[in-house]
Amino acid sequence: MTLFKRILAVCFIFFMAFVPASANVVGLSLEEAIDMALTYNLDLQAKRKELGIAKEDIRIANKLQNPRIVGNVLLGKVLAGNSSQVGMNFPIELFKRGPRKKVAKVKYTIAQNKIREYEHDLKIEVMRAYFDILYWKSVVDILEERKDLFEDMAEIAKNKPANSANYKIEVLQSDIRYKRLLIELNQAKADLLSAQFHLNKVINIGKTENMYDSAETSLFDEDLSILSIKLLPYDVIEQIAMKYSYSLRIADLDINRAQAEVTVAKSQRVPNVDIAGGYAWQYYYRGEGSNFPGAFVGFGVDVPLFYFYGPDVRRANLILEKSKTDKASFENKLKIVLKQDYNNFKYAKENMGYYQQIMQESKDILTMSKDQYKNGKITFLSMLIIENSYQQTLHEYLKAMDLYYSAYLNLMHNTGHDVLLQEEMFN
Repeated sequence: MTLFKRILAVCFIFFMAFVPASANVVGLSLEEAIDMALTYNLDLQAKRKELGIAKEDIRIANKLQNPRIVGNVLLGKVLAGNSSQVGMNFPIELFKRGPRKKVAKVKYTIAQNKIREYEHDLKIEVMRAYFDILYWKSVVDILEERKDLFEDMAEIAKNKPANSANYKIEVLQSDIRYKRLLIELNQAKADLLSAQFHLNKVINIGKTENMYDSAETSLFDEDLSILSIKLLPYDVIEQIAMKYSYSLRIADLDINRAQAEVTVAKSQRVPNVDIAGGYAWQYYYRGEGSNFPGAFVGFGVDVPLFYFYGPDVRRANLILEKSKTDKASFENKLKIVLKQDYNNFKYAKENMGYYQQIMQESKDILTMSKDQYKNGKITFLSMLIIENSYQQTLHEYLKAMDLYYSAYLNLMHNTGHDVLLQEEMFN
């Protein structure tokens, strides 16, 4: 272990001793942790504001142009026989507000799906953080059990006759192994505390005096619901992904947005018009007749004579083609990733079954070997080999559980759906 890691471990141990005095440790079930994150998570609350922003964008896209006050006042000799004017000019967009509003509505739907995707990914992140706590609690339990074993082995070594073969070596070896184990145990406790902090960071509640922890004690608990996962056939999982994947839905909506953007680009070619009208008057009149006030009416048209928006239309069409290609690429890669996750899940589940079969046998061998070592029938080295084999089995079992659960969370992410839900998914 490097010096940096030792310093880090000491720091975490210090914090672990400090936290219970400054915070209330609250055990949560996985469902409670998920509900709390979906209700109070500050990042999610900020993300949900984007829906209000998108809603206002629809109103902005549908806006009418404000009128302008226009006028002219004549000065000098030109006043004779001519009028001054004041009135209002009304700019009118033709066939543009509708296409803009359609784009804004599609963006609003995209924002809705992105928020749902964020909620789904937040749920997965909570599940991952919750599992990590159980993982490190299990590691700590394994090392605590190993610590008790090494204490017994050290005691057995010391109680042997001092003139027995390798007495001094066995005493020193047992002492060294015990102290090394204490270092491993402290590091595991530091990793456990780090995992607990991470869960609280993922839940991300505002000011709170609570330190949230898992209600379960380890992955070795009986009837642990977090690992009660039944694997659906791959064809069903792929169908779920094609229907529920948020990324795929957003890719579809992005195509709709790009199509609407093409319409917006083409609508720029339609001339806008200006209608004006107002009051006209003369200061004085020279000539025959009377000086009468009157009115004026004006009309104007934007003529796309020098720029017909060809680059805008071509650009919008290229974006549309890119969106379609992006969707096809994502869908192709999604199917490959699903197969990869499915196989990882399947083989990890199978390996867990194998490890469960040999764990008890390994523990029985360890118990018998401990008695034989106590009676001097096997050497200290043989005892260490057997103990290491048992510990290796435990850690490999934990690793298999980690791969198993990670593959399931990857499937959840890529399908956009909790594939464990007992519901009709293809209504």
